[in-house]
Amino acid sequence: MAIIRYPHDPDGLEREPPFITDLRELAEQRKLLGMRAIGKMLKDLLTTGTSSRYLRGIIGYPILELKTASRGGEAGGARVYLYRADDQEFHLCGAEVKTGTTTNPELLKRTAYIAWHWREGTKLFPPTRAQKRSKRT
Repeated sequence: MAIIRYPHDPDGLEREPPFITDLRELAEQRKLLGMRAIGKMLKDLLTTGTSSRYLRGIIGYPILELKTASRGGEAGGARVYLYRADDQEFHLCGAEVKTGTTTNPELLKRTAYIAWHWREGTKLFPPTRAQKRSKRT
């Protein structure tokens, strides 16, 4: 079973992870079919890991995407952008329900930027409550 984490933008650890922000925006836009497709892809990634039928590499980028085999419509335009932290750990950085065939270049750049910082050892996960408590004592 795979592990999924949501890294923060290295320039904004105090804000919520970009992936969560993207999902909130999709919900506000009422992209329900696209969000359902995203949920289905994430469930498959959790259970099958690197064998997920939705997992694809993106040419020219050190990142991956989850995308459905559907053509057109919200379900066909649903995408999740991520990178592999290790064999079975994936860090989700962005989501969209695109129209047409063009991927949002800003989401690709953001995901590559976060992946690069992770590989360089930049802190991308704020301390948990337990970690904060242990520092006080």
